[in-house]
Amino acid sequence: MRLAVLVLTLGSIFGTGAAKAFDCSSVTLPSSIVICSDPELMQLADERQDAIYEARARIGEEAWPALWENQKAWVRSYAVACGIAQDRPPPLPIPASIRGCFKHAAEARITFIRGYGLLTPGPSAPVPPRIGPGFDCTKVTRPLALMICADANLSRVDLRYNQAYWALFQQLDQSARQGLRREEDAFIDAVQDRCGMPRSGGLTPQAWQTRDCVRGAYEGQRSQWLSRLTGPAYEEATRPPERHLALQRDLEALGFLSGDVQIDGAYGAETRNAITAWQTERGNTTTGLLGEVDARALEREATGRATPLPAPPPRELSRDEIPLTPNGNVFRVSARINGAITLPFILDSGAADVQIPADVAGTLERAGTISAEDFIGSQIYTLADGSKLSGDQFRLRELQLGNHVARNVVASIGPAKSELLLGQSFLSRFGVWAIDNTRHVLILGEPG
Repeated sequence: MRLAVLVLTLGSIFGTGAAKAFDCSSVTLPSSIVICSDPELMQLADERQDAIYEARARIGEEAWPALWENQKAWVRSYAVACGIAQDRPPPLPIPASIRGCFKHAAEARITFIRGYGLLTPGPSAPVPPRIGPGFDCTKVTRPLALMICADANLSRVDLRYNQAYWALFQQLDQSARQGLRREEDAFIDAVQDRCGMPRSGGLTPQAWQTRDCVRGAYEGQRSQWLSRLTGPAYEEATRPPERHLALQRDLEALGFLSGDVQIDGAYGAETRNAITAWQTERGNTTTGLLGEVDARALEREATGRATPLPAPPPRELSRDEIPLTPNGNVFRVSARINGAITLPFILDSGAADVQIPADVAGTLERAGTISAEDFIGSQIYTLADGSKLSGDQFRLRELQLGNHVARNVVASIGPAKSELLLGQSFLSRFGVWAIDNTRHVLILGEPG
C-alpha cells in the first residue's frame, strides 16, 4: 500500500517537471521514484536517452540488440549498487548520498554510451554489476580517468585498486604516507607511458585500445600493495566491492558518516574518521580499519543482517612463490622497479637480460630512479632466428617480486612500447626456480 500511496503523491512531492525518458506521473519502480525526486537526475535521464538514440543510429540495427541487452543489465544493477532495493519503496525524502550515487552512475553511463561503437564489444560478454570507480567521474578530464569511468570492468578494477591503496595508506604511519602518494603518482605516470595513453583530449579509438594494458597494470599494482598488508588492513582490502560499499552506507545509516560524503568505496579521511568514531563508541580497538570482526559487528548493528562467514581463504603462497597471470601463451608477473614503479613483466627464461622498453626507462629517469651512472655500455644479443642485435645496458638498483629482491640487476633497453621481459639476469640470481603450471606460480629458491 505504501508504494501505491507514493505513486499517487509523486506530483506533490516532485513538482510538475517530467523526464522525457519516462512519465513521472505514473512511475512505480523505486529507481524511477529516485530519479523523479531530483530535477538534475531527470535531466540526466533525458541525456542518457538521447545518447542511446544517437548510439543506435551510429552502430546500426544489427549491433543494436547487444547495446540494448547491455543497457538493460545496467538498469538492473546500478540502483542496487546505490542502495535502492527493487522490491520496496525508497526512503523519503531521498538521502543526498543516494541521489549522489545515482548522479555518479548516470554520468558514467552517458559517457559509456557516447563512446559505444568506437570499439567492438564481445558478442556474448557478460555485463557485470556497475561497481566503481573509486573517484568522482564528474570531475575528471584526462583520457585515462574518462576511460575508467566509461568501462564497467575498468571501474570495478579501479575500485579494487583503491581498496588496497587506502587500506595500505591507513596501515602506514604518517611519515610513510607521503611516500605512498608519490608512489601512486609515479605509477599513474608510468601507466600512461607504458600503455600509450594520451594525457589530454577525449576518448579516441586509440585510447580504447589501451584497456587491457591499463587493466593489467592496475591489477599488478593492487597485487603489490596487497602483499604489504596484514591483519585488518588485508581483510578490508580483499573484501568484495559490493560489501565494501555497503559497509560505508552502514556508517552513514548509524550517523557516523555525513550524508554529504559520496559512497564510492574509497575509504578516505571522512570514512576513516567515521570508522574510528564507531570503534571508539563501541569500545573496540581504534585502528580506523574495518577488519572482518568489526565489519560483521557493524553490519549487525546497522541492518540486522549477518553476512555469512567468508569461505576459508585459498592456501596462501609461501614466501618462495610468486603469483603468475596467464596471458595467451605467456605468463605475466608484477615486479617493482627501483622501489618506485610496479609493472607487469612477461616471464621469459629465454631472454638473457631483463628488458625495459625505452619509454619506461624514460619514466624511470624522469622520476630520478635511474641516472647516467647506471648505464654500463652495450651488448650484442643473438635472437631466436640467429640474427644479432646491439642494445644498451644499465643496472637496476633493485627489482622486487613479492618478498624477493635482487639488486644491481643488468637490464637492456628495448624499443618503445615493447614488452617488459623478466629474463635470466634476474632469474639466474636464484639457485633454483620453477613454474607450477597448475597453480600458476613462480617458485624461487634462495638467492645465490
